[in-house]
Amino acid sequence: MPVAKGGFRVNPRGWIFLALTLSVAFAAGAKGNNLLFALFSLLAGILAASAILTVLVARKLEVSRILPEAVFAGETFTVGLRFRNAKRLIPAFCLRFEDRMTCEGRPSPVQPSPVWLPSARPGERVRGCCFAVAQQRGWAKLGPITLVSEFMPGLFTYRAVIPLEDRLLVFPRVGVLNRRVVNTCLARIDYSDVTPTAYLHGDEEFASVREYTPGDNLRRIHWKMSARLQGKLLVREFEDAQVRDAVVLLETFIPNPNDHRRRMRLERAVTFAATLVDALLAENYRVRFRAFTPGSTTLRLEPRRGARDELLYALAVLKPTSVHSIGDLLAGEEAGGRDVYFVLRIGDEPLPHWESIRRSVIVKPSDMRSMMHVPS
Repeated sequence: MPVAKGGFRVNPRGWIFLALTLSVAFAAGAKGNNLLFALFSLLAGILAASAILTVLVARKLEVSRILPEAVFAGETFTVGLRFRNAKRLIPAFCLRFEDRMTCEGRPSPVQPSPVWLPSARPGERVRGCCFAVAQQRGWAKLGPITLVSEFMPGLFTYRAVIPLEDRLLVFPRVGVLNRRVVNTCLARIDYSDVTPTAYLHGDEEFASVREYTPGDNLRRIHWKMSARLQGKLLVREFEDAQVRDAVVLLETFIPNPNDHRRRMRLERAVTFAATLVDALLAENYRVRFRAFTPGSTTLRLEPRRGARDELLYALAVLKPTSVHSIGDLLAGEEAGGRDVYFVLRIGDEPLPHWESIRRSVIVKPSDMRSMMHVPS
């Protein structure tokens, strides 16, 4: 573990206690009273012991993090902390650990909650956890950790900065599509001239049951339903799952870096793209995703487990482009294709002439609010 750099200061109550101790010392010297000398010795001993133990209990502590598997913007996540008291004789107790989180080089508006270490015997390993919220997608940095020690009665504070840093990728949030509003868009795909293609062999969906005939696979016998009929066996019938093709085009053109309104639209469009592609994959669509990030990025996603993770990673690190407009994005598509397109807009500029416009669903920024619900 990296070496911690510490600082020591006297608290306000410590200054009061010190002033009281000095007053007793002055009175003991002036009066020559043995009781006052004994009281001064007691107060001075408490002062010295508190100062020494405040620093001592915070020494030789090993700290490491346990990062979550996935973090989504705007959602609370848990970061685990592992502590080990490496001292041989002295326990560690009454310690507070404050983690720090920055996003894109700026401190996060909501910092992780502090973690308290009530006690740890010499050589003991203890675990704790803190809660944090990343407000925006992209790379976030955790660290350094500040260790705060205030030994009873809290006269002094010792702070040690532990230079332990970790990076984690914050994915965009995935909302829920409003099926009542989106059904019209999905119906265009269902009734378009896109030819369904068979998916992987063996990936089948249950269709119905029928009476057993010699030569049927015995593994497909429906024993529960057959038990209700005397002298008859019923077998399950399956049909191959069908895959349809869809293309999601995300506009990321922001000519003015200071256009806050357009940047907010882009963040909403990124969340909508993740939500839309997730819903299409769940409906057994094969999805091709394209955007300028700012370079040209193309993802071909199959309806299988883990396909969404590839998209979430690309969207998490996506940066807007100041060069490639919506026209450049549409020009990259081949004419005469049979795909159905979802074009996610963030700008108000008119669309250029495009041959595939009849097979396209243009989703404007205002439409995304009604088509998607993001849980708070």
